[in-house]
Amino acid sequence: MGMRKRTLRNLFYRTSWTAAALGASLAFGSGIATAAESVLTMHIEEQTSWVSNFNPFDLAGRRQSTVDFIYEPLVIFNANDGGKPVWRLATSYKFSDDLMSITYDLRPGVKWSDGQPLTSADVKYTIDLMLKNPAVDTVGVGQTIASVEAPSPTQVKINLKAVNSQFPESLADLAVVPEHVWKDVADPVAFKNEKPVGSGPMTEVRRFTPQVYEQCRNPNYWDAAALHVDCLRLPQISGNDQMLALLPEGTVDWIGSFLPQIDKTFVALDPQHNGYWQPPAETVAFEMNFKSTNAGNLEAFKDLNFRHAFSLAMDRKSMVDIAGFGYPVVNLHASGLPPRFESWRDKAAEGEKDAFMGFDTDKANKVLDDAGYKKGADGFRTTPSGKPITFPIIVPNGWTDWIDAVQIAVEGLRAAGINASIATPEYEQWRKQLLDGSFDVVMNSRADSATPFQGYYQSLSTAYAGKLTVAAPRYSNPKLDALFDQYLKSSSDDDHKKIFNDIQVVIADDFPVVPVFNGPTWYQYSSKRFTGWVTDKDPVMNPENHDNNRMRLMHLLRLKPVQ
Repeated sequence: MGMRKRTLRNLFYRTSWTAAALGASLAFGSGIATAAESVLTMHIEEQTSWVSNFNPFDLAGRRQSTVDFIYEPLVIFNANDGGKPVWRLATSYKFSDDLMSITYDLRPGVKWSDGQPLTSADVKYTIDLMLKNPAVDTVGVGQTIASVEAPSPTQVKINLKAVNSQFPESLADLAVVPEHVWKDVADPVAFKNEKPVGSGPMTEVRRFTPQVYEQCRNPNYWDAAALHVDCLRLPQISGNDQMLALLPEGTVDWIGSFLPQIDKTFVALDPQHNGYWQPPAETVAFEMNFKSTNAGNLEAFKDLNFRHAFSLAMDRKSMVDIAGFGYPVVNLHASGLPPRFESWRDKAAEGEKDAFMGFDTDKANKVLDDAGYKKGADGFRTTPSGKPITFPIIVPNGWTDWIDAVQIAVEGLRAAGINASIATPEYEQWRKQLLDGSFDVVMNSRADSATPFQGYYQSLSTAYAGKLTVAAPRYSNPKLDALFDQYLKSSSDDDHKKIFNDIQVVIADDFPVVPVFNGPTWYQYSSKRFTGWVTDKDPVMNPENHDNNRMRLMHLLRLKPVQ
């Protein structure tokens, strides 16, 4: 408890020099922009340092303003509107009668930011690049696509390996790159792409410093009439505490941060302009690495008894009330289903299957005792075969709410005789560890879509294991994979509901991850300089500005400078 209090106390009483320094850097940035420009200041990632990297294929190292703002999607699916497509580079798609191919119609006349035409050849080149080089396959095309054709400059035909009714949604994160630029790149993984040529609204990186960078209007943007922001200014912010210290300056327009006591620390600073909307969002869970190189940890992680005991050691209420200041919602279901998908909930996946979701360290100790996890003289347990169990839980530096939640988890685990600790790598390093598998346990979340299927499929299928940050556990279950396959091959809503019921039961039974709560949507805004913000009174889209939300592009296009 002492460590949690120190962390939270530091959050409120940290010295103000960080805000002063950052405020100076933002003021300096304002001097560079011309008086006529509308400059939107955004907080979308937390880093103690960064490099100029706009390579859309580098999931761990790219700046979080790369996708959407530099590389526009083909189509976005708006989960707040029943998954309705929002057409961007594409204007339509159609499956073949046998569902084994899909043809996209591209928007005619679109140009890259350097003035070259964007055609089907660029889409074909991007997908072929991913098929030939799995290291840049950020959307899993290698699992789904057999080949790709460009029958005309505005048509792309994608031939599938198998029937996949969810394919368009899986391709929503595809960043189409210009062939005339990338064909000469020797190493598409290491390439930093510091002077990007893109299709989105904000392609011009005007300056990049250790404190701030500016990303400005694409001179050839196809939807320029809808764009009323001239530049994005993105300050380097190391964590929630620095963001909190900066708020009194009133310099940030669009924020995606944990702000404790938000009505006091943010809204009260400017009640006329400062607002927020933080509805419950994706499930946050503790994920064990099923490919851990530590023999003792791996033996434990693969044991359902251990995973149940791990869950029993979780004080979810304290994580929500103390670490999260009451913003998250406790998740007490073994399936981990988010509250927003209540209509998909299968009661057969609950009841007795949720028996290990409460906080009970006595029961956790008994489960481990009965399963043969013996305590040593130091009070920590070994596996039934006698191997030591010891692991840090990794959480990004600066994420103070998650750090406090992990500290609560560590206290519970140690009370059950499990030698757990906490490690706080920088966010970029944290993402790298999730992708390369160099971790044992992580606190992580997954992005949900219009239906719950995509989040579960991408995070728990063998096909995606280790390929995305949401698939960090590297979990594999043939029975679950078979159900995923059935779902993909079906186009009936009724069948989808029935199959997803079975998916929930399998997950609740095998309990691959330990759900703890559903975090809020991190979204705060100031209407002092811009209007058009999404609010709870106009909940037309996910309002977050983070990299996992494609609708942030449409949110940007709603904004207009105050006259």
